[in-house]
Amino acid sequence: MTSILKVDNIQKANGSTPTASDLGINTTGTILQTVVQQETGITSFTSGTAGTDLLLIASNAADSTSHLSLTITPKSTSSKILLTTSVFFEGSTTENYNYLWSLYRDSIKLGQPNVGSRRGGIMATSIGFYAADAATTPDSVSFSYYDTPSTTSAITYAVAFNHNSANVLAYLNRTTNDSDSINNERGVSILIAQEIGG
Repeated sequence: MTSILKVDNIQKANGSTPTASDLGINTTGTILQTVVQQETGITSFTSGTAGTDLLLIASNAADSTSHLSLTITPKSTSSKILLTTSVFFEGSTTENYNYLWSLYRDSIKLGQPNVGSRRGGIMATSIGFYAADAATTPDSVSFSYYDTPSTTSAITYAVAFNHNSANVLAYLNRTTNDSDSINNERGVSILIAQEIGG
């Protein structure tokens, strides 16, 4: 004989929703949720002062829409957030090797801070061509970061870049030239946040 118990909702005696811990479930190391922003839009972002980070959020984009940012609400204050990003772009300067990339949690910069006159970040650009070029040769950067936000409130993560020159552009998912020619490429950029039980 088989018994089947069907319920719509389980609550604790005080009316609250039971946590995994209440149910005897060990979530340490388990992926609790994944949030993804996969950007296919074609746009550009213009930096300001030399060495100052620019976040790749919609309000900073030339099209006011495309972005590499996302919002996640952790389920536990002990959770870690594994961030992974890959950016397809070309810069407006031949010094694409001077683009330095990082991540922000809300207004907090993650990774290496600026130290003295040095610029800080997480990763430098992976140059896609052996010679200086700012026309038809895309570059890319891919990196990860392991964050400990210690909150159950909604938080926003965003990719950011800086350059040692002022007012340089990062053309997202396209080359600088972007003419309709076999010599130009377009791509896709992505930001992934995975909550891991702590």
